[in-house]
Amino acid sequence: MSGACTKMMSEYDLGLRFHKSPRKKRPTPERSDLGNPILTMTDKEIFNTFASLIDSPDASPFLKRLAQAGLVAMPQDKALILKTWPRIMMQYGPHTKRYTES
Repeated sequence: MSGACTKMMSEYDLGLRFHKSPRKKRPTPERSDLGNPILTMTDKEIFNTFASLIDSPDASPFLKRLAQAGLVAMPQDKALILKTWPRIMMQYGPHTKRYTES
């Protein structure tokens, strides 16, 4: 095995990618370009969304507790709650019938 290759050859070395730029990296949680971390709702709309969820008779107890946590959470945590459970905005957000102004 005296002629064993010590370096792995890339697609460019093998000639498999002619005159092409390197492939783009897939998004990972460490990368900052995964999306816009800023919510497009105002603080009042976020508050009313969580309050509408709490007041809703057909909401699950889990979502109601999540909304209670959202009312007292820091802005980054509110954004995390709304991104993790998009159903909250889709069912109780400002554009829905279940949304109520307080």
